[in-house]
Amino acid sequence: MANLRLKKLILEVVDNQLRDNNPPMVREAYDRLIVEGYSTRDAKEKIGAVVLEEIYDVMKENQPYDEKRYTDALKNMVQQSLDFEDSHEILTEWDEWDRLVQQGYEAQENQNDSYMISFWWKAWEIFQKIIETAEYKISVSGIMESQDYKYPVDAWLQDLEMELGNTGEHEKRMEFCQMILEMLDWNFDDDSCFRNAIGEELYAMGKFVEGREWFENWLKKEPHNQNALNVFSWCIQEQEGTEEAYRLIRREVIGVACTMHNDLLFERAKLLAKNLGLTDDLKWIESQLTSFHDSLEKADLYNDLYDDFKMPVQQPIVKEKKIYPNDPCPCGSGKKYKKCCGRK
Repeated sequence: MANLRLKKLILEVVDNQLRDNNPPMVREAYDRLIVEGYSTRDAKEKIGAVVLEEIYDVMKENQPYDEKRYTDALKNMVQQSLDFEDSHEILTEWDEWDRLVQQGYEAQENQNDSYMISFWWKAWEIFQKIIETAEYKISVSGIMESQDYKYPVDAWLQDLEMELGNTGEHEKRMEFCQMILEMLDWNFDDDSCFRNAIGEELYAMGKFVEGREWFENWLKKEPHNQNALNVFSWCIQEQEGTEEAYRLIRREVIGVACTMHNDLLFERAKLLAKNLGLTDDLKWIESQLTSFHDSLEKADLYNDLYDDFKMPVQQPIVKEKKIYPNDPCPCGSGKKYKKCCGRK
């Protein structure tokens, strides 16, 4: 299996062989693949896979380069491609990572958490090695862009973080999140889920002082971060009660307009105010939520004058029954409310 740098070098070899028409079979193989509908990139990768096989044969057998063997291998590759029996591609560590990640998701669907975590842990080891060999500190979005968005890196990192919590791997979850925050560039990506996970785990392990300090230090830098405030309020509610949780959220919603930057806090405040029976506060909160949702609907209707297709407005979930953080989530996921819709 090649790494990304080796793959790049192999493709440069293919480009040189095509440019120099040496050996001629490279150009013949390339042109035939293009005629048969393969893209320029796919055609070069298939030839590159044969180059890589030839290099491995030379190294393994300790023999000189054999042009006839290479030419015959190219002919076989083209024929297999035409017969739909082709397996020629330059596999990299990303392909192995993707295989393990997909196996983890299959285990997750079968509700086999131990297998899921074991597959994802192996994928995590590969991911670390990839990041360590990067030429500079890269962001999650940068990783995905470099791979033409072929691999679901962002979703997988968040899923692994959450599943470590769901399976009770508290220390591993904290360690994982701390490493993610340190190893990647977060100047343009949102790191809230990993920061929240660390705070949650500090509370889960009974380290209430450290947990509060974690959130408070974060909020000193981002005082109105709704993701931080939302999860912090759940932690406070479990430890200190509903009134303390509402006191944290209240200053962010009372006398403030509901927007896309704080609507999560209005939904949270609505739930807490209902539980506490705060009629006046609840009236303000609900009026702001109504105005906000009305403005979204009007915006959609305005856009619909110019677009043939109109996306449906997603209505917020209305929870009539009182829901506690450790209750099963009403969406039916099987997770605790605080680990599912409650953290959104």
